[in-house]
Amino acid sequence: MITLAEVLLKSGWTQEQIDALDAKARTGLTDYVTGIEQTAAQKEKAASELAVKAEADRKAQEAAVVAAKAAQEAAELQNRSVKDFWDNTYNPGIAAAEAEKTRLAKEAADAKAEAAFYKAQRESYLGTLNIKPEDAPVFTPPAATIPAVDPNKTPGTPTFTINQVRDELGNSLGTVANIQWEYRNLYGREMPISPTELLRQSEANKFKDPATYANSIFKFAEKREEIRQAEAKAHDDAIAAAAVAAKDESHKLELKKITDEFSAKERLRAEQAGSNPDTKLPPGSSKFSDLRRAQQAGERKDPTKMTPQERRQTSLDNIHKALEERQAVVA
Repeated sequence: MITLAEVLLKSGWTQEQIDALDAKARTGLTDYVTGIEQTAAQKEKAASELAVKAEADRKAQEAAVVAAKAAQEAAELQNRSVKDFWDNTYNPGIAAAEAEKTRLAKEAADAKAEAAFYKAQRESYLGTLNIKPEDAPVFTPPAATIPAVDPNKTPGTPTFTINQVRDELGNSLGTVANIQWEYRNLYGREMPISPTELLRQSEANKFKDPATYANSIFKFAEKREEIRQAEAKAHDDAIAAAAVAAKDESHKLELKKITDEFSAKERLRAEQAGSNPDTKLPPGSSKFSDLRRAQQAGERKDPTKMTPQERRQTSLDNIHKALEERQAVVA
């Protein structure tokens, strides 16, 4: 603790002035300085305690924020886990179990109907043979054994094992995957409803399995037939187009042959009617007079009096006639 003398020395007093103070004054000043020091120390201690408390409160608040965030993340994780279980495990599993239950009930009904049918057939045959049904030999089924009841289980409790549930769930997921593949393969896009909604609708509409329900609403059979017919039509159209192209090519070749022959005849006629004495036809050998007589007799039209359409038709008829004569000679 600082003394009164040190305080006075720091304030500019000399040692002689300090020594000249009487004992009472020195005692009073010493008590005053001591009180100030004690008050300052108490205030410093209180401030330190407040700072420690504030730091502790800050850390506690940070810990509370961290704990709240961790609790929120844990709750969100639990909600996601629960939703994933219901959407991807429980609901598909229940749908598959209901579908299997419906299938078994139908099989039982079918077996009962089949037994009734065979019974009626048997009675009909026995009547034809004049045998009374009660006199005919019958099949005695073995006595049914009642399974032992487990006292630890409630009667009527389902006996599905975890492996059976997993198998049914796997079959259900495989069926949904096949339906998705079929729809994408036929329509070229994804299904308009989710797999979960498909299972829900199938169960709500009392279908024995999701595949049958999907076939009924997506018209898989009709779409496959439509694609088959389109492919068959495209195949037939291709064959017809190839046949038409081959026929056109054949006609072009025949027309070219006729044109070449006609050009050769015209060239020969020009040479024979020219001034060359070696190739010129003898007088009276021209067919102009024959054509003239045919025109006058009405057997052949005068080209100068024909319309352009008639001249084209006459040329076409002559070409076809020459082609037929040529084919007859070749044959």
